[in-house]
Amino acid sequence: MIRFQKVFLAAALAAGAASASAEIVLEGVHWQAGRVEGGAAWQDVRVLEDGPPRLENRLRARLVLKNRGPKTEETLLLRYSLTARIAPVAGAATEGSWTIPFAVEERRVPKVAPGKTIEVPLDAGVALGLYLRRLVRASWWPDRVRLQVMLEPHPGSASLQTVEDTLEVVREGKP
Repeated sequence: MIRFQKVFLAAALAAGAASASAEIVLEGVHWQAGRVEGGAAWQDVRVLEDGPPRLENRLRARLVLKNRGPKTEETLLLRYSLTARIAPVAGAATEGSWTIPFAVEERRVPKVAPGKTIEVPLDAGVALGLYLRRLVRASWWPDRVRLQVMLEPHPGSASLQTVEDTLEVVREGKP
């Protein structure tokens, strides 16, 4: 009986140690725009004006990831999706309807040292530019684009973590 208790206690301590070491936190995500020429100078944006990003402007998201644990966390996987709220271009102005995600992507983070905060860029510009061109041809336009990011469950994680941010999109010549 005592041997069983020792085995059970050792298993419980090992499980507790694994969950205590996995303390990765998604602190937030923000949309950013930058210019291609002369090195990208990224700025946080809440509104994307004058339609889809042009060649001189790039669009990305910046995720802030923190390791609160005492050990280096390795091979983290981030999954993110882009969803639009769209409305017809013609006719009276109406509030858009949210669609299903038009892009689902992954980003791997090789490692995060203990006590460190890192910024992870998530490229959204290519998928969004393609989607906007398709919508324009169909006479629809998004007024919002939502980015949702999830940290893929990994050994020692106790719960799912997600963050999101929404970007307002203003069509050329419209208020």
